[in-house]
Amino acid sequence: MPELPILRRITDAVERASVLDAAVDLDTRAVRAVAKPAALRRLLHGVPIGHPLHPLMVQVPLGAWISAAVLDTIGGKGNARAAQTLTGVGLVSASSASVAGYVDWAELSLEQRRTGWVHQAVNWVGITFFGLSWWQRRKGNTAAGKALGFVGLTIVGVGGYLGGHLSYRQRAGVGSSDRVPFDA
Repeated sequence: MPELPILRRITDAVERASVLDAAVDLDTRAVRAVAKPAALRRLLHGVPIGHPLHPLMVQVPLGAWISAAVLDTIGGKGNARAAQTLTGVGLVSASSASVAGYVDWAELSLEQRRTGWVHQAVNWVGITFFGLSWWQRRKGNTAAGKALGFVGLTIVGVGGYLGGHLSYRQRAGVGSSDRVPFDA
């Protein structure tokens, strides 16, 4: 498939967006301060299993939200309740996936952290839509809950694209498994 030039131009612009540097630096310092204990950092980096936890952990919220979207598409009263539950599971599990991602992100180069910062910002917008979706579903407004869920899924899809760009185009965390200490 040919490369989409507009997406490449956008991601290249994000990598060079020095306007983000103040926020990136502030957040980097905050993450490093919170994750200061070496044992906590090793755990959140995934050292005990030999590779980062974040890519594994994002499977739970994404799987829950995609499953909710499938149930929303099928319809039915029982499916509506299950979709609400799955939306909630996604919300709860997104937090731990984010924490692991932040710890990995704080160790990246500045250009990678810029992309990662936008990745997390986009994802938090999507997570907010899922929170609103869950709330509407809880109040019995299933139609609004479905609509908000589909918007949230679209937005986290954009966030996922940025995460993929960060991992594969910018090579964040790729090719360094030989340097992961297994004795931690």
